[in-house]
Amino acid sequence: MASKQLPRVETLATALRGEAWKTDTARALDYPVFFWITRGQGRFMVDCRLRGITANTAVFIPRNTLFSYDMFAQPQGMVVSLPNDDFADFPKRPALVRAAQMQTQAELTGLIDALSRELSHERTGQRRAVQAHVMMIAVWLDRLLAELPAETLGKSDQLLSKFSHVVSIGHESGKSVGGFASDLNVTPTHLTRLTQGAVGKPASAILNERIINAACEALLHTDQPIKAIAMRLGFSSPAYFTRAFQAQTGQNPTTFRKSRLA
Repeated sequence: MASKQLPRVETLATALRGEAWKTDTARALDYPVFFWITRGQGRFMVDCRLRGITANTAVFIPRNTLFSYDMFAQPQGMVVSLPNDDFADFPKRPALVRAAQMQTQAELTGLIDALSRELSHERTGQRRAVQAHVMMIAVWLDRLLAELPAETLGKSDQLLSKFSHVVSIGHESGKSVGGFASDLNVTPTHLTRLTQGAVGKPASAILNERIINAACEALLHTDQPIKAIAMRLGFSSPAYFTRAFQAQTGQNPTTFRKSRLA
């Protein structure tokens, strides 16, 4: 999303249909996103920490934050994708909070509805009005977070958070899990033991999912040749990239691009 663009508001169902790959695989976005789940259940993985969610839960994901989500039980909700140009003072860290009070729930639903209406057609003062609506969503989130006890991460969670960050931004480096573990001054075995215990996946799977999600986005939203995508993501050859991509998605890159764009 370009820095001067306006936010995008869509239903959770629309967002799910528009996902490039499976939502329960690790990815990171280059813009912040705000989820408002009004019905159903599911779970979010954020920075290699798994959290169950129920109805009336808000989840804020800052840009370049590793996350995934898995929704079930006929979920409903809204998703607000935010520009990168400081539209509002949202938290610098991920946030997940449940709105228990009906009045608080109605407030957020009303704010998102108002933002969606403002975005529905261009008119005088639209950008300022949109900024005001987004700012009020940020204030709503701040107020709920202020009611929660301060959270202190243990050493294991701190390490998982660091691993998540370096994978989210360093997935194009061509590094293996061993390389990332070395940068974090731990062994690959220890790192995998932590990720397996926290989210039920080895560190290598999280890294591979991040890379394949980046490949899916490039295949669908750019016209880059497959060879260029493979090189950018650190693969030694297009053939190696094709094998890795097909092993994860069940399709080769060319078929995937054609089938999704058809």
